[in-house]
Amino acid sequence: MNDRGSPIVSSTVNGHPVAFIVDTGARFSSVWPGQVDKLGLDSQAGTVRLQGTGGITFGGVATAETLGLGSATASNVSFVIAGNLFDGHTINGLPVVGLLGADFLHGYDVVLDLPDHRINLYAIDGCTDALPGWQGRFYKVKINHTWNDETKTVVQIKLNGHAIDAFLDSGARSTLISRDDAREAGVKKDELLRDKKGLGYGIDDEKTVRYLHHFDSLDVGPFHFTHPALSVGETENSLLGAEFLRHHRVWIPRHANWIFMQRAESLTKSVTQPTEVKLIPRSH
Repeated sequence: MNDRGSPIVSSTVNGHPVAFIVDTGARFSSVWPGQVDKLGLDSQAGTVRLQGTGGITFGGVATAETLGLGSATASNVSFVIAGNLFDGHTINGLPVVGLLGADFLHGYDVVLDLPDHRINLYAIDGCTDALPGWQGRFYKVKINHTWNDETKTVVQIKLNGHAIDAFLDSGARSTLISRDDAREAGVKKDELLRDKKGLGYGIDDEKTVRYLHHFDSLDVGPFHFTHPALSVGETENSLLGAEFLRHHRVWIPRHANWIFMQRAESLTKSVTQPTEVKLIPRSH
């Protein structure tokens, strides 16, 4: 699953062995509605408004007494109750029960090393100039955050030489270009209508039409791609998805206006293995 989809990590919820999709593009962590009773979650009053690809939806709130991840255990962790598209899916016998979103990830420096099937969460205190310990050359790439959500990592990419903003979104299986951004890059409506058409799913699990378009070029930081085939669809913001992350290591500092990137030359682990996650306290 990890060779073609988003990163998935093993975890425990209230002692139940489970798996979560790691979704840097989701503002809130969530569980599927059908998992609330199975995992012994405590449902809370109120609803949460969620906005993403495909529009707006609403979800309830539930709390887990414990969430185990790597070598650490968190207490009283809140989840939004939403979505069911992947309910019933398993990986290595573990049920996939929801998303680990930015509300959880934003407390750490997040290192996405999908080529090596590893995610590290660093709790770094008192060090603003930490560098990855990666062998080989890596790059420092400027990012921004949206005015209303500092958890969103906004990377400026170039399509056909035109600069656009894209959210770094590990929860998106593939890179998705908004129709507005495709138009800015010179793609006409009749060109899209001649492209191969497929279906995607929005935040409310409803199907949306997407077009597979061959752009002239794509630039992400220092990395240049010629004639990439990218999905184009109705979305408010373009998404730099897991297909990019599967071939590049990315370090997202908790409080910075840059990220680090490195191209990975080879895949070294089984594609059916869940992504390993480690929580590592570090000081400087």
